[in-house]
Amino acid sequence: MTPEELKKTYSSLSTSHLLEVVDSKFEYTELAVSIALAELATRNVSEEEIRDYKHEQIEKVDSFIKKNIYEDLNIFQKIWFYFMWIPVINFITKMNFRDAGAVLKIKQANYYSWCGFIFCAASAIIAISFDPLNEWLIYLFWILGFVITTAFDETVNRKRQIEKLEAMFEKSKVIEEI
Repeated sequence: MTPEELKKTYSSLSTSHLLEVVDSKFEYTELAVSIALAELATRNVSEEEIRDYKHEQIEKVDSFIKKNIYEDLNIFQKIWFYFMWIPVINFITKMNFRDAGAVLKIKQANYYSWCGFIFCAASAIIAISFDPLNEWLIYLFWILGFVITTAFDETVNRKRQIEKLEAMFEKSKVIEEI
């Protein structure tokens, strides 16, 4: 885009959107950031507007944290993805999570689907190897697999996810200080 086109486009943007361009300056060209700054200078942006923008950004981060640390799958969803591991069956539910920006729920859904498949296959192999007539052994091992999967998810996976997010926030703090 030419500088004139950028000026025309940026003059029609809201103040909060222009503040977002300046705040995310590494995602835009130097020209785009300088034109956004010039447009903000002509609007005489008050400190209150800047404070409101920063408050909105904090709320976005807060929402992201809630969606990706605190709001995991409920027990019924975990059961659903574990026992209905076929991708065609649970694809729509995962799409809803993706649209909502719930990265943790997508990762958990994939985790439970994979573990459900692995324990289903393993339980079938074990049952055939030891007692081909006893199908209850298949169900018992598969259900036991769900208990193991859930325990591992609640301890190891959860801790690892929180550590990744903490590291991500530490990096963003260092970048902001620079």
